[in-house]
Amino acid sequence: MNSRAFRKFKTEMGQANHFLITIMIGLDAVEDGAQKRESFNANWNSKDVTSSVVRSKHYAIKSSLAWAVDNLDMYLRLCNREPRLYSDEESSKIAKTKHSVYNKFRCVIENHAELTPDKFAYVDLLICWRNNSVHFDAENELLPASLNYFNNIPSEDVIINKYHLDISKMLESFKDNKCPTFKEVATLISMTIHFVEELDNILLRDIRQYQFLETTLLQQIKSKDMKISIFNYKNTTSEKRKKKLKQFFVTIGISEDFYDEDGERFLNEVINLKEEEFINRAND
Repeated sequence: MNSRAFRKFKTEMGQANHFLITIMIGLDAVEDGAQKRESFNANWNSKDVTSSVVRSKHYAIKSSLAWAVDNLDMYLRLCNREPRLYSDEESSKIAKTKHSVYNKFRCVIENHAELTPDKFAYVDLLICWRNNSVHFDAENELLPASLNYFNNIPSEDVIINKYHLDISKMLESFKDNKCPTFKEVATLISMTIHFVEELDNILLRDIRQYQFLETTLLQQIKSKDMKISIFNYKNTTSEKRKKKLKQFFVTIGISEDFYDEDGERFLNEVINLKEEEFINRAND
């Protein structure tokens, strides 16, 4: 199961590498002599096509970095909106970070020990590289744990072998504030998606299900898009009402195997309430 925050993140990020590849192919065609169509009503008369292509590729790569970080920021913000995925303590810490995506990122990796450097180092690099590339006078540095991971990464590491990365060269380019290569940025984007999915699983695993389900159901009742009411099955058995309620949650992305003891307690209580009773209790 994935949260609504993750599904929105995945939708926005899903084809980022595909779009970047398409742009790169198009720019290669321009370097090989492709001309703009007459229907494209814009002036373009480059005196040095190769130079224009190189600079345009750098622009596309830096834009991809910015897009990836903005979507990571979106995910971390959505997790703090009702129904929240963060605990009360973590929610308060996230709120204090205000507009800093890097501080949000540091907050979640500090709060969840499962997020070890092999999972977050590439995301750390993505954010720092984007900040240094986009923001004037930015000089972000990698976290010590990330730098230690990269400096001691074994040659048989799955990631560097899968993507054929030269870690030393990548870190040197970052240090010199050079534009990352296509291979490097594609890897950073892919690893960011994996990181968010990992974090999402952790947050859903540790969530207080009663509060989460109550808030979710209350939002759905108030939503204009809600087509049915799960309180229309009072004349059936408790078992059937519970099954209908679970099926309703499935339609909004909550799988049938999601529920722990806290979640089951919520289901067992709600199936015996009228809609008005549930709304009044949830609003108290």
